[in-house]
Amino acid sequence: MTDDKDPGPAVQRVILGALIRDARELAGLSPTVATKALKWYSGKLSKVEAGDVRLQDKDLATAIRVFKIPDDQAESLYRLAAEARRTLPPSRVPEWAAKYVALERSASSVAMYYGDFFPGTVQTRDYAQAFLAASITVSAAEVDRMADQRASRSAQVKELPDRHVRLVVGEEALYREIGGRDVLREQLELIYELASLPHVTIQVIPFSAGAHASHGVSFTILNFTEHRLGIVYNEGLTGSDYLSREHTRIYSLAFNSLCSAAATPETTMELVARRIADLGA
Repeated sequence: MTDDKDPGPAVQRVILGALIRDARELAGLSPTVATKALKWYSGKLSKVEAGDVRLQDKDLATAIRVFKIPDDQAESLYRLAAEARRTLPPSRVPEWAAKYVALERSASSVAMYYGDFFPGTVQTRDYAQAFLAASITVSAAEVDRMADQRASRSAQVKELPDRHVRLVVGEEALYREIGGRDVLREQLELIYELASLPHVTIQVIPFSAGAHASHGVSFTILNFTEHRLGIVYNEGLTGSDYLSREHTRIYSLAFNSLCSAAATPETTMELVARRIADLGA
């Protein structure tokens, strides 16, 4: 197992892959051209950049040469690659999901947008259980364990004051009764509690705001100060994707636009408090 300060090899692979992708893009090489220059098999580069494979030093040396990575950066990449090659005991959580949880825990800041529900990072156990029970990709045997894990993650939001968490949600999330009225009320009480913390910012985009920058697209931006790196995380029904560099810039612009379109944090707390009162009536 890793300790609290060790992000684990899955996180190291994603960060290493994102840094290599950045280097390739700075070199002005497309994935196809870069693959030929590296003399790698088709698809290997995409797996490396996604953090899905352990990169050996021989292959890393080739990438450093082809992408013209400076010596001081290369030394850091070798250390990162060595950490990323470690093997941990197998987890019962899907690799793509476990990878994200570890990344989230290691991030210096987290910015999330979700349109019609509250994400796993801030879910109560009962809300998570009802949400997961409706999934067609989560087995019934895994629901309770995964709900416990999500509740633990929401507790970490309170316990990690050095990590800035920003959440923008659509107003629909305040009304969609996942798990029923009592469960939603408890979820909103947690949201109100979290919103009162100095390192947490929560905003609601009201129905009246009309069109905004991210209809139908939920996403999370993870920032890592140590590596001056930002990664965008998108999750679908069967897997996930990690995007970096140019994608992070665009998603960051979208997130800032969402914050501008949303109610202020103070008004959001009033909206949440009003909805809690309605559900308790």
